[in-house]
Amino acid sequence: MFILIILGLITVVTLVLLVFIWRSEDTHISMILRYTILYVVMIGLTFMIAFQIINLQYKEYDKLTSLQHTKQAAPDTIKAKRGNILSDDGRLMASSVPTYYLYMDMRVESFKQKNKKTGVTFFESNVDSLALMLSRKFKDRTPGQYAKDLRNAYKKQLSEYRIYPKRVSYTDYLEVRQFPILRRGQIQGGFSTETRVVRVNPFGILAKRTIGDIYGIYEKGGSSGLEKRYNNELKGINGLKITEKKAGRKTDIILARAQDGKDIISTINLKLQETAELSLKAELEKDDADFGCAILMEVATGQIKAIANISRTKNGNYTEVTNIAAGSEIDPGSTFKTMSFMVAMDDGVIDTTTTVDTGNGWCEFAGRRMNDWTVGHRAGFGVIDVPTVMYQSSNVGVSALIEKHYGRNPQRFIDLIHKTKFDQPIDLEIPGHARVKIKDTDNRAWSKTSLPWMSIGYEIVVPPIYTLMLYNAIANGGTMVKPMFVSQIKGPGDSVKVMPVTVINDAICKKETLGKMQKILEGVVSKGTAKDVQSKLFKIAGKTGTSQIFEHGTNRNAEGHVRHQITFCGYFPADNPMYSCLVYIREPKHGASAGKMCGKVFKDIAERAYILSGGEIPVWAKDSIKDAMTKEVAMEQERTLHNTDADIVPDLTGLTASEALYLMEVRGLKVRIHGAGRITKQSVTPGTETANIKEIILELE
Repeated sequence: MFILIILGLITVVTLVLLVFIWRSEDTHISMILRYTILYVVMIGLTFMIAFQIINLQYKEYDKLTSLQHTKQAAPDTIKAKRGNILSDDGRLMASSVPTYYLYMDMRVESFKQKNKKTGVTFFESNVDSLALMLSRKFKDRTPGQYAKDLRNAYKKQLSEYRIYPKRVSYTDYLEVRQFPILRRGQIQGGFSTETRVVRVNPFGILAKRTIGDIYGIYEKGGSSGLEKRYNNELKGINGLKITEKKAGRKTDIILARAQDGKDIISTINLKLQETAELSLKAELEKDDADFGCAILMEVATGQIKAIANISRTKNGNYTEVTNIAAGSEIDPGSTFKTMSFMVAMDDGVIDTTTTVDTGNGWCEFAGRRMNDWTVGHRAGFGVIDVPTVMYQSSNVGVSALIEKHYGRNPQRFIDLIHKTKFDQPIDLEIPGHARVKIKDTDNRAWSKTSLPWMSIGYEIVVPPIYTLMLYNAIANGGTMVKPMFVSQIKGPGDSVKVMPVTVINDAICKKETLGKMQKILEGVVSKGTAKDVQSKLFKIAGKTGTSQIFEHGTNRNAEGHVRHQITFCGYFPADNPMYSCLVYIREPKHGASAGKMCGKVFKDIAERAYILSGGEIPVWAKDSIKDAMTKEVAMEQERTLHNTDADIVPDLTGLTASEALYLMEVRGLKVRIHGAGRITKQSVTPGTETANIKEIILELE
């Protein structure tokens, strides 16, 4: 538009000048002719330029605009930081830590600058010093080898020479960037980095199967456990930016800011989790068992305070491999007898005074023999009442009563189980968890022996955590709540989403039935098969469970021994329940005693949970409290890797550099790391108070 105005003015001036010349008496015809031609040319140029401007503004506008966008740099991603997973008291259980690849650009012009006195280039005069520092730091090459590699890279003018082949921690990066040459930065020193974010678990394997993993490619997010279940909340939202070069400098233009992921506050208590893992692992090793799990649940809320899943690996070590507690499909065995008698009692067909003749400890159902555990060891129980059937875990007693009252209509028995909602599908927050499977009578696998065997925990599938959910409901006044692993989700600022308690069933049975079952479960511990579980601090209620493992048509292993899986599930204190707990062990090689083996782990967890929660010590146990406190002190001394007290240096042996770095940084200590791999030595003795030291040196191999 401005050009059109200028051209218009020129045209007007030319026209005025032409008129003036035309009227002048001294003007020659030739001069008039020349100006006329000039005027015509100017008019023509004016119209041509005007046409082109209009054409560009309207006809070619879209085409030129699209061309401009094709020349503009594509937007880059601003990666959002993945949120953390924390314990119930806010300590990190999974966090993202940046690591760095270190590079040098050997084409930097300043490298070629020569000293006026010596004539030696800047690079050549400093490369040996850099090589010496790198050799001292990483210990993977001699100073001479480092110097040779650096000179070769400089000779080839490599633009991205990797100084060290492995990723380094943030602490290493800060140290290396102060080395000769590199301290001059990217422009003058050619130093640059490539950041790779990795996910670390500062407390090692504690609750590792529950916390879960992320994929090898960090950006893909969670692959299992809470990492997968809450991946959308954890991953955040990436931002966008465009990098433009202006006046020789790169400038980032933010199109959309990244929103960091939210933090997941789990229900796991680290001290109780550690107790569960250490005690379970010790018992598995002692029993030479294949694997096992231990779960501790808060009665009122369903919050899982500890969940240990320990398996024996191919090399014979025990560690967390799979989530047995939520993912294993097992026959619950005698722990299911509680359900059988509860629904029958609630249905009014049996009571605590009901008796049954168990004979010599065996009987037949539809031609198939069922034995009590006494067969081959002692005489049968004879005629006993319902509580004694449970105290002694009599298979014959349970099956005989259930067959007597539901044999003609087995579907009613199954419907009563369904009514408790025990087998209702629920979301356990653990992706891929198993479910309860109880077949109905229209199932093709149903037979005349299904009912009696189902009543004692066979021909059904119950993951351990569902069995715990049932016993927790008995402890919780009949209210069945869903096990929960996350208590809060924290977003930016002060935004907090509190996860509510989920009630599955307000009442699994009548109050009268519930009271009777609670008394029976107390009796199982005080005078039945679970005597070994008794504690001097409080009363425990629960039930043992032993079942044979049938695979490939046999219940025996390669040596011909019968294979068993054992369980103890219960709650404490029995008269005012705070926690419920389940311990499961598969195929112990030195006998199969649920009361002794599972009971030992149960009692370790229960007593520590009780003491840590400030539970009131009964008068009759006052004299024994010192024993329990001594055990507590011993447990604290046994803690090594997982000592997380802020004023104490833990044993870091076996950790990676990034894991140790976090544990030390939260204590305000400076860390120096030598070598690569896992920590084998530390300069400060575990247990030392952090107030007395400023730096710790770690040796890795």
